Amino acid sequence: MPLYLRDLVSEEKAMAELKREAPLPARILVVDDEAGMREFLQIMLEKEGYTVATAGGLAEAMATFDVAPFDLVLTDLKMPGGSGLDLLKVVHTCDPECIVYMMTAYGDAESAVEAMKLGAYDYLSKPFKVDEVKLLLRNGLEKRRLTIENRLLRETVSHEARLDRIIGKSPVMQEIYDLILRTAASDCTVLITGESGTGKELAARAIHNNGARRERPFVAINCGAIPEPLLESELFGHVKGAFTSAVDHKEGLFEVARGGTVLLDEIGEAPPLIQVKLLRAIQERRIRRVGGIEDVDIDVRFLATTNRELEDEIRHGRFREDLYYRLNVIPIHLPPLRERREDIPLLIDGFLNRVATPGVRVAPSFVDACTALRWPGNIRELENAVERAIVLGQGGELKVEHLLHNAEKPPESAAVSAEIPEDGLDFDAWIADQERRLVAQALERAGGVKKDAAALLKVSARSFRYLADKYGL
Repeated sequence: MPLYLRDLVSEEKAMAELKREAPLPARILVVDDEAGMREFLQIMLEKEGYTVATAGGLAEAMATFDVAPFDLVLTDLKMPGGSGLDLLKVVHTCDPECIVYMMTAYGDAESAVEAMKLGAYDYLSKPFKVDEVKLLLRNGLEKRRLTIENRLLRETVSHEARLDRIIGKSPVMQEIYDLILRTAASDCTVLITGESGTGKELAARAIHNNGARRERPFVAINCGAIPEPLLESELFGHVKGAFTSAVDHKEGLFEVARGGTVLLDEIGEAPPLIQVKLLRAIQERRIRRVGGIEDVDIDVRFLATTNRELEDEIRHGRFREDLYYRLNVIPIHLPPLRERREDIPLLIDGFLNRVATPGVRVAPSFVDACTALRWPGNIRELENAVERAIVLGQGGELKVEHLLHNAEKPPESAAVSAEIPEDGLDFDAWIADQERRLVAQALERAGGVKKDAAALLKVSARSFRYLADKYGL
């Protein structure tokens, strides 16, 4: 059976890890025009362990909610500048999962019913009992937790179609699993590097899903896919009138991810101007919307991925060195598939389990052929090849002739002939020996300069350093 991330630690160890993670305290916004009532509720709720903010009217409440996320809003129905119903509409537009309680005067049942029709979770009639307030708020927060859990479960099911689990048993993957689990328990910025198709986004999702922010949003931003003129507005948002088409206020993705994780995917492709603003956002946890004059606090964890050698990008002036050091607090490098060939049979098995096509079998020669190829597109290319083979094999046995692929075979000039002894040979050991010989030969020809040796083997400098260390060269 495939070795998944969750299989790496025993159930007891996993539970111990979760218990050590301090959950984020629920954030509650109290809105009331009476200062005494606000102070009373703030003291009472903070004693219960909640993080509490207060506002004295509609405008102040909307401004407070706009800056920071809240799990629950406890608002008076009648207040200066508008009503609690107006605030209810704004809150549910920004965060449909936020729980809103309406405080009403004694006997104002009609208004309370109207509030619940508009989406308020429940109401409290003044004067109220302290124990009643505590119980109702606990029920509301539990409802929010269950709602988020159900949403995350649905997201998890939808992610299955994209192999949202990490598979591998090779020593290098075991080390990566351990690093992901240890990294998830912290809130540090992580830079995940590796070639395209090695599973960088899956590793980022694993960090988020195993951390204290897992119940909050995970927002992935492809820095190379969004046109440069739109990228700043997408990231930081804009105010009404900031440019011609800015007909309304818009939250940026950093604000959408409030309390959660932002993945800066392919950060090496971010334009220079955006790099400057990203540096400030990561360093100060504050942003300024396009056209705005006020800074906005953000509460997110930053992860980043890249398939580029950022050190080279820095040397050529294409990437800021100070941003690199802000991102590279904890580096995780995902090796290409050709450097962990022992995982290929497990990956094939994982693909088949995901597709769940009855009657599909895999010929040993199919697995051997897949293991021998280089797969420049890495896991993504292998997955596509297996899916094509299932179609061509019409749901029967997967054979070598079904393996239509673009994966590179070793060049003929570099091929090494070998006779199989009568008693057979250790294929993995033989491949490792050939790999070690080529690495040593490249180093010798390059005069010990690893960068030049990497060019001879047509691999990245980082991959070559890994191989050299692996074989003690």
